[in-house]
Amino acid sequence: MEGDLIGENSMLAWLLAGAGLLFIWLASRGGFLPRRKGSVDATWDPPGIFLAVVSVAVSVWWFGLAGGISVVLAVVWHEYGHTIAYRCAGHDDAKFRLIPFFGGVAMSRGKARSHTEECYVALMGPGFSLALVAILAIALWQLDAAGNPMARYAYLALSMTGFLNAFNMLPLWPLDGGRAIRAMTVSFAPGLARVLTIAMSGLLLVYAFLSGAWFLLILAIMGIGWAQQIADHADRLPPMPPVHAFLGAVAYGTIFGTHILAGAGMIIYLLPL
Repeated sequence: MEGDLIGENSMLAWLLAGAGLLFIWLASRGGFLPRRKGSVDATWDPPGIFLAVVSVAVSVWWFGLAGGISVVLAVVWHEYGHTIAYRCAGHDDAKFRLIPFFGGVAMSRGKARSHTEECYVALMGPGFSLALVAILAIALWQLDAAGNPMARYAYLALSMTGFLNAFNMLPLWPLDGGRAIRAMTVSFAPGLARVLTIAMSGLLLVYAFLSGAWFLLILAIMGIGWAQQIADHADRLPPMPPVHAFLGAVAYGTIFGTHILAGAGMIIYLLPL
């Protein structure tokens, strides 16, 4: 009876994970954006390779071998999601790089053509990472059921992935959550978007100062400058249609909530209540 129950639960887990992966695959083909020419491939250059090697070394030095590999895996998967979104939106030059101490960054020389595109690209990093969460959750389930000691490493990778993506979904500029919130705000309250962006930057600045996280302090300062630079361009972009804004809000809540659940162990460990 117990074996049948485990088998049924495992089958349900695989079905749910399959549905999640199908959703991610459909989103990576463009979501609700108009289809444009674009492809996803790897871009290797000496600076990028150098930064990647340094990033891996720093992560392993800081978090240990298992923790460092978990962080790098989460960051690479996250940034690849942004890169896929850029390519789906027609930015054929899009690529990403690992940045020591800061994680990574996906970039394109082209600017967003609409707030729908801006929101889509912002959400696809954490959104694409839901596939990794599903894979790690299934691995943890199976390894733990078998009493395999590798289950602890699957749990570490799952918690780290959830934590990093949940943090990135916080409504703070220039994190992904802040970028998505700003894009959606333009649709409902255009005059509030610029003020909200500055407020989100200020919140991150205060949090970084109080927590003593110098890398967040640098990110917040950069974010304030970035907000000023993109303000004029963003004001000229067409707003998200109400239905897109609604779907974006649902996606934001779903992605944020899932990563909080996945990273609960790490969140409780790092932020004890």
